[in-house]
Amino acid sequence: MSAFDIGQDVLHQGMRMRVVDAPYNGMVTICDAGNASILHQVSLKDVAVAPLAVPQVSSIDPIAWNGAERCATAARDIIAARTVAERQARYEKHALELGCAKRTLQRAVRRIRQFDAVSVLLPRRGGRPTGVRLLAPAVEEIIAHQLEKQWLVENKPNLSDIIDQIESACRDEGLAIPCKATIRKRADALDAYHTMCLREGAKKAEYTYKPMVGHIHAALALETVQIDHTLADVMLVSSMDRTVSIGRPWVTLAVDVATRMVVGVYVSLESPSAVSVAMCLVNALLPKDEFLASLGIQGNWPVSGVMQTIHMDNGRDFHSEALQRGCSQLGIDTQYRPVGSPHYGGIIERLIGTFMGRCRLLPGTTQSNVVKKGDYDAEGEAALTLREFTAFLVNEIVNIYHVKEHRTLEMSPLQKWGELQKQPSLSMALPAGWERWMLPTTFFPYESRLVRRTGIQMFNRSYWAEGLEDWIGDGVQRAVSYDPGELTKVYIVGPKGDVLVAHDTREDARAMSLQEYRWHQKYKRILSRSDGSIEQLDQGLNTRQDFIKKATNATRKEHRQAAIAKGKQRRAADVPVPQETAQPQSQKAGASIDFSTPAFPLPARRKGA
Repeated sequence: MSAFDIGQDVLHQGMRMRVVDAPYNGMVTICDAGNASILHQVSLKDVAVAPLAVPQVSSIDPIAWNGAERCATAARDIIAARTVAERQARYEKHALELGCAKRTLQRAVRRIRQFDAVSVLLPRRGGRPTGVRLLAPAVEEIIAHQLEKQWLVENKPNLSDIIDQIESACRDEGLAIPCKATIRKRADALDAYHTMCLREGAKKAEYTYKPMVGHIHAALALETVQIDHTLADVMLVSSMDRTVSIGRPWVTLAVDVATRMVVGVYVSLESPSAVSVAMCLVNALLPKDEFLASLGIQGNWPVSGVMQTIHMDNGRDFHSEALQRGCSQLGIDTQYRPVGSPHYGGIIERLIGTFMGRCRLLPGTTQSNVVKKGDYDAEGEAALTLREFTAFLVNEIVNIYHVKEHRTLEMSPLQKWGELQKQPSLSMALPAGWERWMLPTTFFPYESRLVRRTGIQMFNRSYWAEGLEDWIGDGVQRAVSYDPGELTKVYIVGPKGDVLVAHDTREDARAMSLQEYRWHQKYKRILSRSDGSIEQLDQGLNTRQDFIKKATNATRKEHRQAAIAKGKQRRAADVPVPQETAQPQSQKAGASIDFSTPAFPLPARRKGA
C-alpha cells in the first residue's frame, strides 16, 4: 500500500486524478484534475501514482536546479549501494555533505526510484495543496448547481448575476456566503470544452478545443483544386454613373493544392450559385491570355487544363446537377469536405484571407467588420467599377501573389508550377475531341430563344453570327448560352453542330455584366420616378379617366334623351283618332233636311206581331 501526499496526481480507472485528503483506513479522497468540485472516495488499491510531468528545464531557477541536481546525484549513489550497511553509510555521508536530514534523502531516494529525473526533487510551491477546498460541502453543492443550471446555458448570462443568485441561495439555507473570487475560481475550474459547448455551441467548442488532424495532400499539378466564395471587403460604383454605389462583389477562387497557383477566378455582384462555380471552372480550364488581354493586364499565367479532382465544401451551390454533369463530361472527380472539418479547406481559406487583406488598399474598403471600419464612409469613398476591381484582383494574383515566395513551398507558386512541369504529371489538356468553345455550352447558363431576321433577342440586345440563316423563322426555340460577366456575345450550337459565337450587333455595344445590366434597369426605373415624371404620368392618367368619364356621361345623356323622345312618339301613334260621320248629300250645308223619311231603314216586322 503506497503513501499518497495531498495534491499528488494519481491514476484512477485510466483518468488523471488529484489527492485531496490524506489516506485513512485504506481509502483516499481524490478529485478530477479538470474539475476539482467533483470528489471521489476510493480504495487505495484502485489508484496508482501518476507519472510526473517533466517541466520546462530552461525555466527553472538556477539555484533551485543546482540544489536539486546535487540531491539527485546523492540519491542515485545511495540507490547504487549493494548492501544495507553500505546504503546507511552513504545516507550519513551525503546528509553531512548536503547539510540536510537523513529523512530528506530518504524522500529523495523514493522519488528518484519512481521517476529518475532531477525535476522531481525541485522544491514544491508552498501554500494550500492544489485541489484542497475549505468551503462546506453544502455551499459547494449550491455553487455547482447554480453554475450548471443558470450559467451554462445558451443565452450566456453574466457570471456576476449568477453570483447574486448563489449568495441568495446560501442565505436562504443559512449557510456562509462564499467570496465572489472563490465562485469565479469554481467557474474557471470547469472544463473549458464543456463550458463552451453549453454556452456557445458544440461547433465552436470543437473548433476551439478539439484537435483537427488531417489535410488535403497533392503531389502533382492540377491533381486537386480547391474552390470557394467570399464577399469582398470593398464597395463598387456603377460603370454608367460613378457617383452611385452598387454594393460589394462576390469573388470565387480556385487554387491548385500542389503549387498554390490560382487556377481560376470569377467576380460577380450576385450571391454565390452554381453559375459562379461553373464560370470559375471555365476560367480555370481555359488558357488565360485572352482573359488577361480583355482586362488590360500583362503577365504570365500559364495555368489551364483539366484537373483530376475538385475539392469543395457542402454548400448547395456545389451540389447542383448541372455542375455534376459538366464535371462528369470532362472526367473531373468532385469531392466534398468532411462535415464539421473546415480545416480541410484551409488552403483556399488562407488564400481568400490574403486577397481580402489586399482589398483594404482600395478606396471604399469596408474592412473585415463594422468595428474596424469605424467612421470611414465606404460608399462615399468607393471608386472602382466591377471590371476595374476584377482587373485589380487579377493583377494581384498574376504579378504579385504568384511571384512572391510562399512560406509553405519555400519558393514562389510560379516556380513550383514550373518545377512540377518538368516531372511526369497528369495530362492537363482538354480531352480528345474537345474544343475551347465547347465549354461555354457545357457550363454557362442558357435561355431558350428564337432565331429571328433581326438576330437573337436577349437582354434588350440583338446577337448575330454567320451560319444562323437556316433557322430564321422556323419557330423553334433553341438554347443560347451566355457569360453573366460579359453580355457582348452569346453562344449557340449552330445548324452544323459547331459552337457559334454571336456578337452584339450594335456598334456602340459596351462591356457589361448581367448583374450590372439588371441593376441599371432597376436604377433607371427608380430614377424615372424621382424627376417629377411620375407625378406627370399620374396626372395624365387621371386626365385620361376624366376625359373618358365625361365623354361617356355625355353620350349616355344623349341616348337617354333620344330614348325619351322616341317613347313619346310611340305612345302617340298607339292612341286611335275619331273619324267624322259621313253626311248624305242632302245634309250638306245649305240643304234642307226631310225628317219624314228615316235615316236608316226600319227592320221588317215578323208575322203575327
